[in-house]
Amino acid sequence: MAEALHGGRIWELARELGCPPEEILDFSANLNPFGPPEGVLKVIREALPQALTAYPDTEAPALRRLLCARTGAPDRSLVLGHGGAALLMLALRALAPRRVLVPIPCFQEQPRAIHAAGAVLVPHAMADLRLDLDTLDPAASHCEAVLLTSPHNPTGQSLDHSELMAWIQRHPGRSIIIDEAFIDYTPNQSLLPAILARPRTVVLRSLTKFYAMPGLRVGYACADEATAARMMALQEGWPVGQLDLLAAEAALRDTGFEQRSLENFRADAPGFQQLLMELGLSPLPSAGPYALVKLPAGLTGTRLAAVLRPQGILVRTCSEWPGLGDGYMRLALRSRADQVRLAEALEGVRAALR
Repeated sequence: MAEALHGGRIWELARELGCPPEEILDFSANLNPFGPPEGVLKVIREALPQALTAYPDTEAPALRRLLCARTGAPDRSLVLGHGGAALLMLALRALAPRRVLVPIPCFQEQPRAIHAAGAVLVPHAMADLRLDLDTLDPAASHCEAVLLTSPHNPTGQSLDHSELMAWIQRHPGRSIIIDEAFIDYTPNQSLLPAILARPRTVVLRSLTKFYAMPGLRVGYACADEATAARMMALQEGWPVGQLDLLAAEAALRDTGFEQRSLENFRADAPGFQQLLMELGLSPLPSAGPYALVKLPAGLTGTRLAAVLRPQGILVRTCSEWPGLGDGYMRLALRSRADQVRLAEALEGVRAALR
């Protein structure tokens, strides 16, 4: 089976196994193991049928106020969109670079978006799978733009706020796109709002990963005002559905959910890393809700995924990720009960391969 562009393909596996999708154990998608806030479920129930029988509120004033308060960004810098991938494409179209420098490995949607925007991806290999900003030189690579991700996907590396700001200041003539899809887990490292004083700069944010609602498609970007205006001019009408807007608003209002999620993450992530090491795997340190794992010699991600699949367990293989290959696998952080089930399945695989 060819490697999928994205994880989270629970519907496909449920059809294959003839089981309900809720029985699939998905370690392939980097979602908050807490699940969505209760307020999101409540607002969706209460919004029907009105949210289906009227066009979306394109102004979305309540959601915009919440996002501006959360980020410190002015309203004119805020662009709502149909998820992070759509906003990345929109940013590339607005900035219109010919060549984009990207640390490799990278989230697989990034090469796709760059090529679709008519630009050329120029790879920058991350030595030992860690990005050293001092080696990243867009001028030497003849690149008009740089696309960075922090925390990085798939390695989990978080770029230090001060070091990243200093690096950006050394490259004033370049367009900069920063993907902060997982910044909720390291909020002190965000570049917002200070970076918005810089021209030709876009920060991408997700609203579906931290709030565990990927079935809804909503995200946002913050950009300098001129770039934000170009992005909105290029956007289609009604870029976000009404249910998505209402769910995002409800999620942001639930500050207790945010605090509980961070406490849960900080408590569980070290134990997950330790569990993986006890299984003979080599996880990279990660600031995000996932771990990139180097597999033992003789075991490939493709083979492991094929053995786990009939057990209803999905993992993220890396065979087609440039800079990685089939000796790696990415695993999302899930509940401790789910971790135990994964560990038992992996022990069974190891025993069968001995």
